[in-house]
Amino acid sequence: MDGSNSTHRSRMVVKSYIPLLRHRRDLRTFFLMVLYTVVLIVSWTYHIYALLPVSMALAVTACCAKHNHTHCPTFHRRFFNRLMDFWLTLLTGCSTSGIRAAHQVRHHGSNQSPEDFVRCSLVCEMPAWRALMCYVPKVLLETWRYMKSDMRLRKRVKLLKAVTQERLLLWVVMLFLVWHDTLRFLIFFGLPWLFGQWFLIAMNLPQHDGCDEASRWDHSRNVVGKWNNWIFLNNGYHTAHHEKPGLHWSLLPDWHDRHVAPYIDRHLNHRTLVCFWHTWWKMRGIKEVAS
Repeated sequence: MDGSNSTHRSRMVVKSYIPLLRHRRDLRTFFLMVLYTVVLIVSWTYHIYALLPVSMALAVTACCAKHNHTHCPTFHRRFFNRLMDFWLTLLTGCSTSGIRAAHQVRHHGSNQSPEDFVRCSLVCEMPAWRALMCYVPKVLLETWRYMKSDMRLRKRVKLLKAVTQERLLLWVVMLFLVWHDTLRFLIFFGLPWLFGQWFLIAMNLPQHDGCDEASRWDHSRNVVGKWNNWIFLNNGYHTAHHEKPGLHWSLLPDWHDRHVAPYIDRHLNHRTLVCFWHTWWKMRGIKEVAS
């Protein structure tokens, strides 16, 4: 009897923490973020270079988690969402709040227009290999170009404050790590940070390049395989995300199956990231020959 009561109490304790989350599926987000945090600390402490591929893959996951969190806050209470902002900032090497205006207003609000900071026209005349090399630097220049004007709006004073706080924390941690061991910082933190940011930004190119931006359904390519979307928190369902940007990431597969799959060109859905990138690379090659 006592054993059953203790089991019941332990279950009640677990459930009492879950209501802090808006969606229970974010337990997966927490698991992957904690795993990434442990991998970073262990690889830094014990110089384990074999963990670098793991930390680089999980850096992409952290960037996906940051993207999801900015669209649909993880917690009900602002205090816990701010803690999440700081944690994601440290895991990705970039302010969590800093991308909100550019991504949500310029990309989602003006997809592929001159206002969109990740528009494919930035590298429209380039072959695939050169486009991949130039795209991310061009996107960063576009981001910095508009950042001051985006933040000057009176309604974004709180956003500017949040960005400043996150950057201050990041710089303090970075300076401490650099002071302790510069080379180790560049290897075990710098490489995953750069790879995660580069990969997520670069994904915008094959997601939209060559698609019909005027179409409701055929404006994006998708990765619909379960394994890729498990580790990257359903960021492969890009068409559904553009249609419902505030929809929680765990609900995107079902929304895609019911509302996107019946109407979208089936060639825009790919089972794996390898097929996704290969299709785009091949499409760029055909465009290059045609020109």
